[in-house]
Amino acid sequence: MAPQPASPTVRRKQLANTLRRLRAKSRLTLEDAAAHLEMSAATLSRIENGRLIPRARDVRDLVRHYGLTDDDEVAQVVALVAEAKEPGWWEAYSEVDDEYGAYIGFESSARVIEEFQGSIVPALLQSPDYTRAYLEAVSPSRDKPFSAHDVMKLIEIRVRRQRVLESTLQYSAIIDEGAVLRRVGGSAVMWRQLSRLVELAGQPNISLRLLPLSVGAHPGQRGNFTILTLPQEAVPDMVYLEFSAGEIFMDADADVKRYRRTWQVLENVCLDEKSSLEALRDKVSDLTGPAHGLEA
Repeated sequence: MAPQPASPTVRRKQLANTLRRLRAKSRLTLEDAAAHLEMSAATLSRIENGRLIPRARDVRDLVRHYGLTDDDEVAQVVALVAEAKEPGWWEAYSEVDDEYGAYIGFESSARVIEEFQGSIVPALLQSPDYTRAYLEAVSPSRDKPFSAHDVMKLIEIRVRRQRVLESTLQYSAIIDEGAVLRRVGGSAVMWRQLSRLVELAGQPNISLRLLPLSVGAHPGQRGNFTILTLPQEAVPDMVYLEFSAGEIFMDADADVKRYRRTWQVLENVCLDEKSSLEALRDKVSDLTGPAHGLEA
């Protein structure tokens, strides 16, 4: 398995964090640094937040103004500009908005992903027909329902995202039992989906565990979450939360630690990998037979 190269999203975040760190180290205010480049403090703030990619010459001027004198170190920071401007594969899809694109960018570079899902099978593990059934079910609730073309493209995007599982990424998922009991798309679709989970559970870089309904109350009931461990020192690990109203990225150390504690609690109460695999196989068997029109 080949390691995933850093995505433009990660390089942009790395550049932004590096510039903010160097400015803080030089004890210059945002206004002072912006005045040096004859730009507004608001523009520099957008650069330091990763919302705007600066010109290479501006980065060179800034880091030298911040006191970075080593030519090699200056060149390394400036080189991030070109890498941040490289298009990600997802930018070719109009169906991917800025927030979704940002997540794909971080996901594609992550070293470790730990995901809890209490309502649906995680996107990286979904079969195409499960994805289709889910999208078609949620479509009527949207301000702008998905067209058939939208659904086709969103499935294509999801399949491309799943290629990260073929890299050195270590992916762990804890799935509430309710998510695998709910027959999204009907028995045949769910049989194929559960069979896919059984197959993926055998991969060395994938860990799948079920959280039984018998556990009762647990901290995951507060909502789904994903913890992304990123490889670059200049880019902190982060937590991703997705809601119907939008997405939230949190990289404050206190936030990441809080969700890691939640993950540890869930690990302690869910089934282990072996028992989870046995439970998934049992659920596949439950969907096999004349009653469901399926054959083993």
